[in-house]
Amino acid sequence: MAKIKFSFSELLNNPIKIMAVMYPYFLVVIIGIGFIYIGNSGSLVQNKVAPKLDDSTIVVTDLQITDAKIASAVDLKSFTEINPALIEKGKQLFQTTCSSCHGVEGNGDGTAGAALNPKPRNFHLVAGWKFGRKATEIYNTVQKGILTSGMPGFDYLAPSDRIAIIQLIRSWMPEPPKDTPEDVANLDKLYALSAGTKVPGTIPVVTAEKLYQTNYSDKIGKINFALAKLLSEKGTNLSAKIFFDVTTNQQKALVTLFNSSSWQLGEKEFLAVIADNLSENGFSGKIFSLSSSEISNLLTLLKSVTI
Repeated sequence: MAKIKFSFSELLNNPIKIMAVMYPYFLVVIIGIGFIYIGNSGSLVQNKVAPKLDDSTIVVTDLQITDAKIASAVDLKSFTEINPALIEKGKQLFQTTCSSCHGVEGNGDGTAGAALNPKPRNFHLVAGWKFGRKATEIYNTVQKGILTSGMPGFDYLAPSDRIAIIQLIRSWMPEPPKDTPEDVANLDKLYALSAGTKVPGTIPVVTAEKLYQTNYSDKIGKINFALAKLLSEKGTNLSAKIFFDVTTNQQKALVTLFNSSSWQLGEKEFLAVIADNLSENGFSGKIFSLSSSEISNLLTLLKSVTI
């Protein structure tokens, strides 16, 4: 084969000739890399590190049978003295119980409170407290809730937990007002805080369900009938649609209504029943944003399906 020769000046003036000269060298390098890759392919794909398998198995245990008891008495000094340990405890409780409406830092900007009118309390502000800023006054508010603003009562929380939340809230306040000994004595007289709190006993959920089905089978049938009727009217009855809009669990909501008769007395009593333990009774805070006529029509509908 005849050799192709190029002068240096020709190569500089003709890029194609440069490529023609360099091509064999590029080809040799590429082929060499290919052989190296093939020779090491086994070690390249081999997993040298064993995968980490997280144990995500969750063992769910039922409640145990426990007797009712009297919990520890509340230290009444916690209403008048700052307790850093309680404030720290209050931070954890506030995040799980209050922050969805009042915001992580208590500024009233929680996501769940966006639909409420009026907006949730901003604890950093002095003005606008309906029932006062004293620790004893806040305790009453947390205990009973504020019906007109959609805030439920948190009487299901242990008194010591409520006081811990109050200590945190007061740490955010500018110049929080002081409670007098008389304020604390009156609150203790009302709720018997220094005498200890009654804690109910528990039984396994499976056992409770069997007892419920045995003793309340007739009520279960009525609840299911009421729910079926509301579902059938959801597309044509505005009040039925509102019921589904303002409930998080329709069956729980109906259980709440069937377990009480006071709500049938009027709008005020109806909202009072709903405000009691709002986080567990199947209703949502949206119901407190309804107009008076919407509540009245909803009340009429619910009376008709819970007879």
